[in-house]
Amino acid sequence: MEHKVRIGKVADQDGFRREDIRRMSPDERVSMLLLMQGSFYRWAENPGIKRTAAVRRLNHRDIPK
Repeated sequence: MEHKVRIGKVADQDGFRREDIRRMSPDERVSMLLLMQGSFYRWAENPGIKRTAAVRRLNHRDIPK
């Protein structure tokens, strides 16, 4: 993981975040989302909550019209 430190104003923070997310691939965005979701819900620490969704890649033929 690469850490970047940017020196700027508080008003520039949103622009930095948007630029970083824009540079990410769709797979990186989903991975980041799952990491944030896992840290929020803490699946491993709370066995009462069961994960009911899975991530799968759809080809253009699999998408309903």
